[in-house]
Amino acid sequence: MIEQSRINTIKTCVDLKAYIEQATGAAFKKNGKGYVCRCPFPDHEDKTPSFVVTPRENLWNCFGCGRGGDIFEFDHLYFNLDFKTSVQKHEAAAPASQKAVKNKKETGTDGLTVKDQKLLARVVSYYQHTLGEDPKGMAYLKTRGITDNQSLTDFGAGFANGTLLNILPEDADIIKSLKKIGILNTRGKEVFFNCVVFPLYDDKGAVVNLYGRNIDDDCQIKHLYLPGKRTGLVNRQAAKRSQTLVLTESIIDALTLYDQGFKNVMPIYGTNGLIDDHLFFFNRKIKEAYLVFDADDAGRNASRSVSEQLKEKNIICHVIELPVKDVNLYFNRHTPEEFETLLKQANPRSLEQSDKINNRKQTLYNETDQGFMVGYGDRQYQVKGIQRGDTQLKATIKASTDVEGNALFELTTIDLYSSRSRTWFAKLCADLFRASPELVREDIGRLLTLVENFTPKQAKAQGPKTTKEETRLAMAFLKSPNLMEEILADLAVMGVIGEEINKTVCYLAATSRKLAKPISILIQSRSSAGKSTLQNAVLSLMPEEEYENYTRVTDQSLFYKEEDSLVHKILAIEEDVGMGGAAYSIRNIQSSGRITVATTGKDPGTGKMKTEDYTVKGPVTVMLTTTAADLDQETASRFIFLSIDESPAMTAAIHEKQRESRTLKGLVQKTKTRSIIKKHQNAQRLLKPIAVVNEFTPYLSYPSQSLVTRRDHEKYLGLIDAIAFLHQCQREIKTMEIDNATVAYIEVTLDDIDRANRIANEVLGQSLDELARPSRTLLDAVSKMVNELAEDRNTPMEEIYFTRRMIREYMDWSDWQIKTHIKQLEDLEYLYIRMGSRGKEYAYALNYKGQGEDNSRFFLNLTPVEEIQRLMAGAKEAAKGG
Repeated sequence: MIEQSRINTIKTCVDLKAYIEQATGAAFKKNGKGYVCRCPFPDHEDKTPSFVVTPRENLWNCFGCGRGGDIFEFDHLYFNLDFKTSVQKHEAAAPASQKAVKNKKETGTDGLTVKDQKLLARVVSYYQHTLGEDPKGMAYLKTRGITDNQSLTDFGAGFANGTLLNILPEDADIIKSLKKIGILNTRGKEVFFNCVVFPLYDDKGAVVNLYGRNIDDDCQIKHLYLPGKRTGLVNRQAAKRSQTLVLTESIIDALTLYDQGFKNVMPIYGTNGLIDDHLFFFNRKIKEAYLVFDADDAGRNASRSVSEQLKEKNIICHVIELPVKDVNLYFNRHTPEEFETLLKQANPRSLEQSDKINNRKQTLYNETDQGFMVGYGDRQYQVKGIQRGDTQLKATIKASTDVEGNALFELTTIDLYSSRSRTWFAKLCADLFRASPELVREDIGRLLTLVENFTPKQAKAQGPKTTKEETRLAMAFLKSPNLMEEILADLAVMGVIGEEINKTVCYLAATSRKLAKPISILIQSRSSAGKSTLQNAVLSLMPEEEYENYTRVTDQSLFYKEEDSLVHKILAIEEDVGMGGAAYSIRNIQSSGRITVATTGKDPGTGKMKTEDYTVKGPVTVMLTTTAADLDQETASRFIFLSIDESPAMTAAIHEKQRESRTLKGLVQKTKTRSIIKKHQNAQRLLKPIAVVNEFTPYLSYPSQSLVTRRDHEKYLGLIDAIAFLHQCQREIKTMEIDNATVAYIEVTLDDIDRANRIANEVLGQSLDELARPSRTLLDAVSKMVNELAEDRNTPMEEIYFTRRMIREYMDWSDWQIKTHIKQLEDLEYLYIRMGSRGKEYAYALNYKGQGEDNSRFFLNLTPVEEIQRLMAGAKEAAKGG
């Protein structure tokens, strides 16, 4: 057995560059911090130097043929020496071939102070936050088949998108420390930029290193660590809780296995990445190891090398030969059960992994009158009393199992949106089931998804029965000649003041759910401006059984709803970020009226894998709110975009209404609100799905200079249809025979078109502007301010420089508003930054000559009803003359 100290001495003291030069005749040249030459291996015709030696780490790597490692790996590949012979060769070598060990203290993770470790932990925490904010990192992980958020949390996954410097305080010591640690390079840039990152921990749980995998596969350097000696472990808990480990070649491979339910997995760091920390941990408890390395020459050589080192620690090794290149690719084509078969082939004895996979299987799902029952393995959960709120999702859960003939259970009510509640309940259940906390936490996560997607039976009903008097009042409301004005007045009584156009469009969109092509709306404002108030007020006027209101929609949740559960309904989501990965599904059901997904599952009868299709039908009206200034155009183009009035005048009006609500008049209005809501809900139930025919379309017009108008034109026609549909009780119901079927319809009137024209010019005209409405308002105000300053100073406008503070004082906007919307003006070059750097204020200059005089180009110039009447009269005259 060769002591680790002897191996470390050779790795540290032998001059690898000099050794390779002497052994192969290679001619090295200095290249940055390393040396480069043509690859010395005979089977690699290296036309340009791609063989690199890094003296700092005493490692070599060829970017051409993909080989690399330490001095022992070079001896094995070049001279065909086994590990023991290579050690003996270098110990017998002359001292001249060895280099002196430097006394100079290296920067990096060696000897991190407590302060450095705390700073590194804060960086890791920020990167973890960024992974959830920036979709690029999560998108990369999804391409690798990693989708479980709990797995990412357990591994501490993060993403470095280059924004770290933006949140750092103005502290030179912090910058210096980050450079010393290796987070920043000498130029102050993030070393791990564009990488998904994972922390490495010591045995005390402190972060001591960081691994980064660049998400761009075309980059030259894909794998990064902090400089200095490689230290720290990933998923170190695996070595504490099990005598058997699965070792992988990389952290991504380990995460893939963990995501598939194999929790006792730990990565080494490349083919030569078995470090002292691994051996120290293994020496305590590990008896067996399964080596799952890449199915290539480098991976097979690493398996042999690692096996030899582990055998010296009396650890039994089983080498797994994958049928594909690596673990990640394997699980794109195979199931966890098939991987378990590979483990059993390597070691026929019963494995711990087998029980875990069986324990993860869903064995039961039954809906009850109050909720549902679900089982995983021998663990059962009965869920009832589901209560939904804006930030809470409460449920009463009874966890039960049968242990040695005794029925045991835990019964409690928890908030599934509370991490603390889930953790506490998981601990109770782990004790009850005598199962690992990780397994039960996974159960609770799956329960959360089931509860979010559960639709109570009472919500599927057709709504409460109404009395004759209630029906009479609702019908009188629908037949009112001032129907639209009454709707606005009712919303005002309910406390939604002003916003006449926004209220009208919201109500029409909600009503359009019963049309073949509904309208969807997106309401934008900053926080507290009232967008949710408007959306919730309109929703309250709709029958409860005809809308779904969610705080968050998970990626696949819509696919597993009942096929007709969304037909002619409203799907309301609070904040566009609540769509998450479901955004594509929502866009698809808006465009094509249905979504379909194919999933693979096991046939309970045959045990074979089979493909199952899930389809959810539309049409559906989607209502969203957002605080974002810039929106994904693929999503935004499907909505009518509404902006909340954030002016001081509107704020003053809201304050007045809030004060009034405390008065006797306010009490009267609150009492009236209940009857208003019931009236509208009953009226909406009376509206019948019916076709709308518009015979005036030959005379209508719409701008065509932009591609965006192709969708906006549909929105305009949809507004006309929705207005006519809402007035169906005031129109003649006509019928015609089509393919031996009687089809009922109502016709659009000129009044409908006139009302739609006024609304469209207000809400659709802005889509012709490349700027969002708040950005356009900001630009016009800045133009006016610069013009006034130029006149006062008798200076050309292009020489006037201004700051955000000047804008803030001129417009009386908040700093948040200006910082949010000025970014779009910078990006589209209406403004440019004159100067600005860390520690100095930004100064802007105007790069715009419009000053608002061309705003008429955003007017849709729709055909007025008077012109339609004139054109129709002319057509009739022409017909008579013919």
